[in-house]
Amino acid sequence: MSIPTQLMTKLLPLPIFEGLSEQEGAELFEAATEKTVGRGATLFNEGDEGDALVIILSGDVQVTRRGVELATLGQHTVLGEMGLVSDEPRSATAVALSEVKLVTIPSRGVKALIKRDSVAALKVVANLAAVMSKRLAAINDRLVNASAPAGQKREELADFGRILTSWQF
Repeated sequence: MSIPTQLMTKLLPLPIFEGLSEQEGAELFEAATEKTVGRGATLFNEGDEGDALVIILSGDVQVTRRGVELATLGQHTVLGEMGLVSDEPRSATAVALSEVKLVTIPSRGVKALIKRDSVAALKVVANLAAVMSKRLAAINDRLVNASAPAGQKREELADFGRILTSWQF
């Protein structure tokens, strides 16, 4: 069941779908499903199969790894995106902090589109690389800020972060 056109119009501006035409969006969202989960519901657990990309339409989701909070995500954010390109298990647990409306896009469908050289899937993978690069830069900043006050070590980590964020795909 594909998602309604009105919802697709809201999703296409999200960074991970940037540059997709409506036709490409329709192709990508063909197997997408919308659902609502209640407060306290677990969207997925660390170690589960990474079987879908999740887009939060409304509500808040807490993401933890080994019991440590990594982020609280809200409206129009995505999670589970690594499952689109990797067969690795989920790296974190996601739990609804409130009632959450979401859209899921099965990773198997996206992987099939990638194998067919679908322009939509290739655009999403390129956008995914950009999103992941930004997240990696944020992690590097946290690492630099949490590192020992030794000036040289801090500068080396900052240089490493600048190198990683300047990679082009």
